[in-house]
Amino acid sequence: MKRYRSYLLMFVICFLGVYAALEVHDFLLSRSNRSAALEAFATRPLPASTVTNSGGFEIAASKLMPAVVAVFRKSQDPWSMDRRLETVGEGSGVIITPDGYIVTNHHVIEDGVAITVRLSDGRAMEAEIVGKDPISDLALLKVNAKHLPFAELANDADLKIGEWVLAVGNPLGYEGTLSVGVVSALHRDLEGDERRAPLVGAIQTDAAINAGNSGGALANVHGQVVGINTQIATINRGNIGIGFAIPAQQVQRFVRDIQKYGRPRHPDLGLQQPLPSFWLQDPRFEKYVGPNPPTEGIIINVLSEGSPLAKAGLGQFDVILQLNGQPMRDLNDYMKFLLKSEIGDKVTVKYWQKGQVKTTIVQMPEMQT
Repeated sequence: MKRYRSYLLMFVICFLGVYAALEVHDFLLSRSNRSAALEAFATRPLPASTVTNSGGFEIAASKLMPAVVAVFRKSQDPWSMDRRLETVGEGSGVIITPDGYIVTNHHVIEDGVAITVRLSDGRAMEAEIVGKDPISDLALLKVNAKHLPFAELANDADLKIGEWVLAVGNPLGYEGTLSVGVVSALHRDLEGDERRAPLVGAIQTDAAINAGNSGGALANVHGQVVGINTQIATINRGNIGIGFAIPAQQVQRFVRDIQKYGRPRHPDLGLQQPLPSFWLQDPRFEKYVGPNPPTEGIIINVLSEGSPLAKAGLGQFDVILQLNGQPMRDLNDYMKFLLKSEIGDKVTVKYWQKGQVKTTIVQMPEMQT
């Protein structure tokens, strides 16, 4: 019996030893296998992606970006003995013909003694100003080159809110920069100031637009230009997702006028130097010009000689109340009305004159500059 117990104890000890040895072997083998697999993963060359089209904006960008240039405005420091030209402003431009016509903003080239553009391939060229218009904030440049990549314009009337758009330009000096967003709003009218005229019918986008993007392209997903970037709404001069572009149809009309007439053309009624509207709140105004003056309107000071308003009998201190039924509260309202009108349009003018409200119809000639 004692011998049997001894044999049983030896069997158990041997079994446990063999079992332990097998477990250690399996552990070491599995660790070795894991290390080999991890090493293989970490060291093998990555295969090429099998995705042939990511569904992004690569095709549109490849069409658009070669046609967008950096624009440099150069001037001389009048207080310096060094008469060399220095770059005093940067913006963007869009090549619209293969022989070197370029559209940009008027404020990009304003007051420049010389204009230089740099193409996407790095070439720098002097540009001639062919035409410019501070009212529409557009300018047409020309460089001496052939066979340039150029952008195709698309009808902005087909745009929809929420549609993808691409902005390409030279923001903060980073040439050839692409940003992507959507059409946030259409037909925006922006107030003007002492430096620029109002902007009418603008395309609003949240694509990142910063200083230097002015004059660059806003394009659809096909790489067609639907607008020229021109302004941003900002708090600290940086992008906050509210940018504006001049619609392509306005750009084309400007280019057509330059090509056909050699100048930009706008309609006009002859109003010059209106008086401040707060005069209407001053009791002395009523005493001076007549009873019951309106509380809102544009007070005429000077009219162009022979202008439609002058021919219709309006004069100094008369108050324009409405044009074609649209209220006229200040010069911004008047300028926005002109920018949405065409030469030859007939306009119904409602006005106040010496205590009476009157109406007349006039026709709009071309603005004399």
